[in-house]
Amino acid sequence: MLGFGLTYGLVQQQRETGRSLAQIRFSEEVRSSSDAMTQRIVAYAEVVAGLRDLFMVNPDLDNQLFERVVAQHDVRRNYPELVNLSFVRRVRTSELPAYEARLRARFPAADPMAPIIHPRVDRPDHYIVEYLWPREGNESIWGLDIASQPANLAAVLTGRATGRPVTSAPFALLQEKEDSTAFVLRFPVFHRGEGDRFIGAVAAVVRVSGMLDAIRASGFLRGLSLRVQDVGAAGVPGVPALLGTSAPPPDTVEPGLALEETRLLDVMGRTWRLDFAPSRALLSPTERMMPWWIGGAGAALTLLLVVLASLLTRQRTRAFTEVASTHEALRRSEERFRAVFNQAAVGVSLTDVKTGALVRVNQKYCDILGYTRDELLRLDFQKLTHPDDLERDLEQMRRVQAGEIREFRLEKRVLRKGGESIWVDLTVSPIWKPGEAPDLHVAVIQDVDERRRMQDALQDRERHLRSILDHLPVGVCLVRHDERITFRNRQFVQIFGYAEQEVPDVQAWWARICPDPDVRERARQHWARHCAAARLAGDSVIAAGEYRILCGDGAYRTVEIAGVLLGDDYLLTLEDLTSRKAAEEEINYLAFNDSLTGLPNRRLLLDRLQQTLASTARHQRWGALLMLDLDHFKTLNETRGHDCGDLMLRQVAERLRNSLPDSQTVARHGDDEFVVVLEDLGDSAEEAAAQAEETGQRILTLLSAPYLLEGEYYHATVSMGAAIFHGQEQGVDEHLKRADLAMYQAKAAGRNTMRFYDPLMQAAVHRRATLELDMRIGLEQGQFELFYQPQKDRDRIIGCEALLRWHHPQGGFISPAAFIPLAEETGLILPLGEWVLRAACTQLACWAQDPEFAHLSIAVNVSPRQFHEPGFVDHVLAALAGAGADASRLELELTEGLLLQDIEDTIRKMVQLKGYGVGFSLDDFGTGYSSLAYLKRLPLDQLKIDQSFVRDVLTDPNDAAIARTIVGLGISLGLRVIAEGVETEAQRAFLERHHCHAWQGYLLSRPLPVAEFEALVRAE
Repeated sequence: MLGFGLTYGLVQQQRETGRSLAQIRFSEEVRSSSDAMTQRIVAYAEVVAGLRDLFMVNPDLDNQLFERVVAQHDVRRNYPELVNLSFVRRVRTSELPAYEARLRARFPAADPMAPIIHPRVDRPDHYIVEYLWPREGNESIWGLDIASQPANLAAVLTGRATGRPVTSAPFALLQEKEDSTAFVLRFPVFHRGEGDRFIGAVAAVVRVSGMLDAIRASGFLRGLSLRVQDVGAAGVPGVPALLGTSAPPPDTVEPGLALEETRLLDVMGRTWRLDFAPSRALLSPTERMMPWWIGGAGAALTLLLVVLASLLTRQRTRAFTEVASTHEALRRSEERFRAVFNQAAVGVSLTDVKTGALVRVNQKYCDILGYTRDELLRLDFQKLTHPDDLERDLEQMRRVQAGEIREFRLEKRVLRKGGESIWVDLTVSPIWKPGEAPDLHVAVIQDVDERRRMQDALQDRERHLRSILDHLPVGVCLVRHDERITFRNRQFVQIFGYAEQEVPDVQAWWARICPDPDVRERARQHWARHCAAARLAGDSVIAAGEYRILCGDGAYRTVEIAGVLLGDDYLLTLEDLTSRKAAEEEINYLAFNDSLTGLPNRRLLLDRLQQTLASTARHQRWGALLMLDLDHFKTLNETRGHDCGDLMLRQVAERLRNSLPDSQTVARHGDDEFVVVLEDLGDSAEEAAAQAEETGQRILTLLSAPYLLEGEYYHATVSMGAAIFHGQEQGVDEHLKRADLAMYQAKAAGRNTMRFYDPLMQAAVHRRATLELDMRIGLEQGQFELFYQPQKDRDRIIGCEALLRWHHPQGGFISPAAFIPLAEETGLILPLGEWVLRAACTQLACWAQDPEFAHLSIAVNVSPRQFHEPGFVDHVLAALAGAGADASRLELELTEGLLLQDIEDTIRKMVQLKGYGVGFSLDDFGTGYSSLAYLKRLPLDQLKIDQSFVRDVLTDPNDAAIARTIVGLGISLGLRVIAEGVETEAQRAFLERHHCHAWQGYLLSRPLPVAEFEALVRAE
């Protein structure tokens, strides 16, 4: 019995040893295979996350860039189980036709008759497969509406709602007949910068059977049968769905061994159940038979005790060897885990929760931060985190430790070994043990510095663009297709005065700016017509329109709204026209009214006078025109200043307005001229004249009252001209001209009176105007010529005075006394004077070629207006140079009145010309204001005694005394003296006796044409 008992104990011990050994081998293989599956899924997620970041930066990238990024991951070689990679875009039902047209334009090779989007699903939102890799073998997937697949749709919606990557429930691949079970990893894509708008999802479709084959090919799942089931979303119980199996279940189970193990795997929001079972024996045949051998040998226990003891010892040794082999397997499994850990495409670290120290890091983590593994293990994550981002990181860690969140993800800056900072995408998950607080957490980092710099660059450009738009002088806003206003610049807000919260969309905007429903409806219809016209025209430019709106401050403003169509969106520009409208009104007012007095100006006066003439013709009534001019107004401006003058003009305008009814027109016609238009004065000229006389006298009395100008009273009078009118036989200008002539008659009559238009005066003015016109024509046609009156010194002709003559084609020779004053008044004296200078110089140059005339000089009279022209000196020199004349033979005769206007300017010009040899003679000396003070300063050569003294020199002692004085003065100053108007020999003899030897006059000759003058010189 002792032997059998001992045998039984040995059999049980051997069975327990085999069972423990099988359990260890099974558990270790289960753990390593589970970790391998986790790492494989992390690798898929890394590929999808890279594509997700690409679409976040550029939602509309082209297919070539998409396929190039996929090629960089070498997906075909590294992940053959990936059926495809795709980007699913969210499209509203209203946008489907335009969206399908864009897809067809991008892929012209698609069948034009077949619909791209399939199948057609009736729902508000659609999720269309737009980007797809590879296209070969997946042709049926491109254009697929994910909304038709409930499992995939649920994953998309979950990702959109949470913003986190999700895994779909298992589904069957459309393009596969066998092993068609697959799942999808989806990363939602939000367009940053537009309120994180959801635009779609990046997905990877993984064939489950391929994934399990890849894991088995990597050296895992040895001797294991795996059944993978999807049990539903994390935390939400559901009906398990088979994902796949790695091998058929075992046919037989080892006696006494019921080895099964189930693990739950969290795959991005879904829970997978992994059911492991051995697919082959975990013990060798010897190990399995050992208990039976021991039991069989028990019968011979007594006889074979020594042998049995030996076998037992050897078996125990073998068991210890197997344990050592098991430890070796554990070591190799650890090495494989380390290889997977270190070769991961992302940086991974294990961190102590309490201290923050790094416990373990992979090579990618070292490469990202630039440290060696040993250097990192001496640091904690706080020292590696940028100070500005540390508080946010620590806050998330506190929430994890408190159990508020299971994991967190954020982008932060870390410090590399060199001190520079880079951006990384950090995901932190704690390592939990049931019933215990986490002591370690796994941190996964990915270098996103380049993407972040791209985002920063895009944000900088966006800020720059917003800054430009904010500084535009017009309001700008962007309206989306759903009528949301997503952007408005500073000027837009300033114009309307409404905050973004008050007018988030177009509907609210119209309601604010047009509170009246009828006005609002008309304005919206007007805008809709402009938008429709822009679409029909094809240039997308919405024509500008003016709208009157209610602003936030309660004021109404006129604005101009225009825009540009941007697809279904449109950009609005708004300009506040309020100031411009006010300026236009001001300009319009100033165009017809005098800015100083507020009275109608000449332009409005002409218009109203024309209307009055038409009215008198239509009703057979008479009217009158009163022209008023303030007497001596120039003196007021010069003595009291222009401010007083302006004040008086305003008071005159006010008195005129108050003295006449509103139906009569009062206008400011000029500087100090006013016009009053009186209409409906009667049926006859006599009656009209009587009423005009009465009104005019009343105005004269009213305007003669004193004016209070800056605290002092000023008395003024008015000269008034009146002209009555009837009908439109005479034009507006003619009536104004008549009133103006009558006003000058009033001034000639002593001022402060009223005169009616006199036709005789009109005839004189007409003759004067005709003479002016003929003079201009004569100048152009060469009707003027120079006559020469000889000048004699003792018995020799020394020169002549050039005198202008006008030979009129109809009137014959016209006296200079008739046209010279008119030329002075109208300014024609300037071109006439220039012509005289050129003609005289030309004649001098001609005489210089003939010895008989070379000694002659020519005296030319210079008008004061001509002399004081800025270019007078240049004109004289140009005339001399142009003719080639000797300047010393030219003598300019000046009058005393000319010298008094600007003595300094006169001296300067005389000195300049004197330097070139030009001589100067003072004409009509003694008839004006003769001053020795300026006479001694002027560079004169000659004094000319006026003919008024010479005429009576023999009969009037005063004239004789004056003539003697002038001669004596000239001699004392060293000047030559010449007398003009000598007509008798007695006059010449008197002058000769008093030492005046040079003279001219009819005694010698009248002014002669050039040929007769030359003949006279030859005869002398």
